[in-house]
Amino acid sequence: MAKRSKRRASRGRSSGARSGGGAARPRAQTAGRDRRTGADAPRGRLRLFLRAAGAPFWSASALAVAVGSTLPFWLRPDGFRFGLLHSIEALVGIVLIHAGADLANEYYDFGADVRNPNRGDLSGGSGALPDGAIEARFIRTCFIICFALGAAIGLHLNSVTPGNTILLLGVLGVLGGYFYSAPPLRLCYRGLGEIVLGFCFGVLPILGAYYVQAHEIGWRVVLASLPLTFAIVTVLWINQIPDVAPDRDAGKRTLVVLLGPRVSARVVLPVLVTLVFLSLFAGAFTGSVIPLALVAVLAFGLARTVVADAWNHYDEPSRLVEAQHSALRLHLAFGLIMALSALAAMGN
Repeated sequence: MAKRSKRRASRGRSSGARSGGGAARPRAQTAGRDRRTGADAPRGRLRLFLRAAGAPFWSASALAVAVGSTLPFWLRPDGFRFGLLHSIEALVGIVLIHAGADLANEYYDFGADVRNPNRGDLSGGSGALPDGAIEARFIRTCFIICFALGAAIGLHLNSVTPGNTILLLGVLGVLGGYFYSAPPLRLCYRGLGEIVLGFCFGVLPILGAYYVQAHEIGWRVVLASLPLTFAIVTVLWINQIPDVAPDRDAGKRTLVVLLGPRVSARVVLPVLVTLVFLSLFAGAFTGSVIPLALVAVLAFGLARTVVADAWNHYDEPSRLVEAQHSALRLHLAFGLIMALSALAAMGN
């Protein structure tokens, strides 16, 4: 039985590699033994599933909601009363949508993942489908459930807030997350993926969480959302540099593929990191974020690691791991500091 399982997984991988363009859906594969990941054990499969669902990046969405939920303490909109339960609902909802988006990407991006020899902690896909560790039907069922539960939470929040702003933001988030790699739009194949995900996991959850609390959105809220938006785009950008060759072979036309790894690492990435800090200064200068949030500049060391490692090792995927983790820590630092510093205005 083990030999037949291996042969079926091998045929599934070969079929994905021959299909071209990364557009082929993965076949349901038998969960055979994977010696590299220990995927034959339930714990190993659970780890693979959580990675396929984007668990290492859930903090990005959660922090965006935390920033949006606490920002009213600083901006003090008329009639503001903090609703803890609604904040928790928003947090759970965005994490579910985030998980659905990543699982959908795992399902539809099989053609690119199966070609990727540079699979790392934060890039290259989880390997759950190419290695035959988890069935494609299970991944598909899970992303549908995640989107449905996230949508249900969004509909409830829309029912307890004025108008249909939450409904609109939620629809945009679900569509953007799903069509990142799903046909017919396949946004990451058209050079739009980084922009869409930056909006879906940066601007959008901050605006939505703020609206749940304040029942309004203004230009200062948009400005306050920019540091985390540029930070999450930085995370996406550095994670795509190791995947340039397999993405190109699969027909993906991400902005990193279109620009090439050298320009992406030595020109665009430093600009993105700079914008993270400049947008924070702009927010403090305009009163959009509390000046105490400028403490986040102490995370400059993380930014330096991201830029320096990408500059020196953009063509060595195995040496970009520290830069990838530093980018995620940079987002974490900014998100935590911005959310906690806004709480300092509670007594004013």
